[in-house]
Amino acid sequence: MMRKQGKMPNAISSDAYDTEYGKRTGLTVQKDKVKKGDRVLIIDDLVATGGTLSSAINLVHMLGGEVVECACVVELKMFIDPSEESGLPSRTKLFKSSNINHVPVWGLISEDVLTNEATLPEGYVDDGEEH
Repeated sequence: MMRKQGKMPNAISSDAYDTEYGKRTGLTVQKDKVKKGDRVLIIDDLVATGGTLSSAINLVHMLGGEVVECACVVELKMFIDPSEESGLPSRTKLFKSSNINHVPVWGLISEDVLTNEATLPEGYVDDGEEH
């Protein structure tokens, strides 16, 4: 498990990194949790610019592990490779500049699903119960 700095003992920290929300101080992992040659799957709740994932990948590499892929519950695809005119940060450029573009990233849900409006069938009546 990786956490923010100051949250766990006997930990090693990654460098500071940027996210879509601003600068972060780095991630930490306990020193004995990743060993040389370990194959690691990184799981995160959301990937946007890739700042947190790149920090996690670099932390695993610092400890001698290999990240085989990153799995995320939600992926904001607009940050994968936006046009220069958009002004959005590019996850593709970040991964290339960090030399980690070989690590696959996939999302269970993309933002497309999050923007769909639900519709109720005609005649639907809410019974007031949670289901």
